[in-house]
Amino acid sequence: MRTATANDLLATIDASGQLSPEALAKVKLWLEDPSLAEFTPHIQSLVERGEWAELEDAFYKHINIGTGGIRGAIGPGPNRINTRTIGEAAQALCEFIDARGAEARQGGVVVSHEARQGSPEFASVCCEVFAANGIRAYRFDGVRSTPEVSFAVRFLRATAGVQITASHNPKTDNGFKFYWSYGGQVVPPLDQEFMQLVSGVRDIRRVPMSAGGDRWVTHLGPEVDEAYLAAVGSLSIEPSRSASVVFSAIHGAGKTNVLPVLQRAGFDVRPVMEQLEPDPSFPTAAGKLINPEYREVVAGSIDYAQALSADLAICADPDADRAAVAARPVARETRLDLLRGDDVGAALTHFLLKRRKELGLSSPNDLVLETFVTTSLVADIARSFGTECVSDLNVGFKWMAQIIQQREDEGRIGFFFATEESIGYLAGNFVRDKDAAIGGLLAAEMASALKDRGATIWTYLDEIYAQFGCYRNLQQLVELPGKAGMQVMREVMLGLRDTPPTTLAGRPVLRVIDRLAEAKRTREAYALGSGDDMITFVLSDDLRNRVTARPSGTEPKLKYYVQLYEPVMDDLGPIKQRLTEQALRGAHEIVDHSGSVIGQGLPASASNQVAAWREEWSRGVRRLV
Repeated sequence: MRTATANDLLATIDASGQLSPEALAKVKLWLEDPSLAEFTPHIQSLVERGEWAELEDAFYKHINIGTGGIRGAIGPGPNRINTRTIGEAAQALCEFIDARGAEARQGGVVVSHEARQGSPEFASVCCEVFAANGIRAYRFDGVRSTPEVSFAVRFLRATAGVQITASHNPKTDNGFKFYWSYGGQVVPPLDQEFMQLVSGVRDIRRVPMSAGGDRWVTHLGPEVDEAYLAAVGSLSIEPSRSASVVFSAIHGAGKTNVLPVLQRAGFDVRPVMEQLEPDPSFPTAAGKLINPEYREVVAGSIDYAQALSADLAICADPDADRAAVAARPVARETRLDLLRGDDVGAALTHFLLKRRKELGLSSPNDLVLETFVTTSLVADIARSFGTECVSDLNVGFKWMAQIIQQREDEGRIGFFFATEESIGYLAGNFVRDKDAAIGGLLAAEMASALKDRGATIWTYLDEIYAQFGCYRNLQQLVELPGKAGMQVMREVMLGLRDTPPTTLAGRPVLRVIDRLAEAKRTREAYALGSGDDMITFVLSDDLRNRVTARPSGTEPKLKYYVQLYEPVMDDLGPIKQRLTEQALRGAHEIVDHSGSVIGQGLPASASNQVAAWREEWSRGVRRLV
């Protein structure tokens, strides 16, 4: 393909009339800037194929800047992950560090990556930017898990850590995630400061490795790996190793943390060999999907576990911070069924607190943490053991990391356990983010202890329900990619605030809890991306029955969390069935209502636009988790 000149391409694009003025202006900047010449052939390819929707989405705005970095599809343009947007994030981090003085500069930055496309190159870009700004990088020699980066920051007493990852996003994505000196992601007001710095970057300073940048890089040996694996192993609380385990890394970093932790602990663990090695193409993926919350992603691992008559299947996401768990519904079956994160989190909470009490390890400083959209059963269990529980946190482990650090600063260090419904688990005080190795080890130990008495995680949950009452938690997703999808999500959240549902799952909505500041809720002020953008429709005074809506902070999707509860006075089976039916009804009702409120408050002259948004909503992919 002959590379066209910038003027030729711009003339073609302009003549097409397919791009918005915002996208056209940014395409012009990218084609005329010599430092961005590497992207011209890709832009030309998109033009020649007539992929105008892709061009519009890639250039109409800058990629969303989250509290810990950026994440999105790989490609050219300011709304994509590429060497330019990664470089902007790295440069902003340098300025963030600079603002904290010479000591912060001297601490250096841990740099790592997972297996996704472009990850080694993006990690090198970060090192080159740090070198140009006089900041040392501590770089791993290959793929590592995200939680090990959190660990390494604290272990090396570094100022920050960067992981090139898109976590559980589709395989076409990548990103930049950073940790601060205490091993967690930054929270307000520091997150806003970082966002502003990224938005303000115009010039990116880089020194190529071959031109002296390598002098600013310290290559890490095995000592960090060994310390991390030993720390995870130290969390062992159950001696039995009776449960047999199948493990899948889904072509990601799980080979570096989950597998060795289980092997060193002495478990009979069989890896899914065709998914064990890190591979940026993710050849066995379910289409683009590599999120183990989805049944189609873990189906092969479950089939393999059933063929081996294994007790558990554990699947890590690509950066190995999340762990999906499948177990036998009853001990005598070989069939395995996938547990939700709510299920595993609740079971682990009960198992760990009970075991610690039996061993005399409980302390007044023990603490359980969970997000508000995670099952309330976790809090019920914790408080029954006299353990403090913070149960109303916004989504994200950064909030948990902040509380753990505050406790450490106060000298109140006990046993920490944190969980969220999206298959994230954390224990101990050496990692400040969710960790698939920690979750995998504790789940395998729990399954072993249960197997020894003829039980499974599923039957254990029934025992817990009998004591605390039955919960049914589920999540309904609506995926809305691209510029149009972002507009629709905005309209849905505005509509839900303007016209909330009056009933859900056969129950009246008693009140609405809106975490977003009132000043940000108006049509003029509202913008997607705020961490507190979450609305809850309360269905009972005790908050045990509720439906929550929020836009994802990392993917183009809306998430609806349904929680229903009923005390167990009689046979559990009918209660579980009834709550399941009601929860499914509630999930469908909130999605239907969301579509009906799109465009609320707009004048009649906007009817065509509203119709287009509602059509886009109808095309959104629904997934039940």
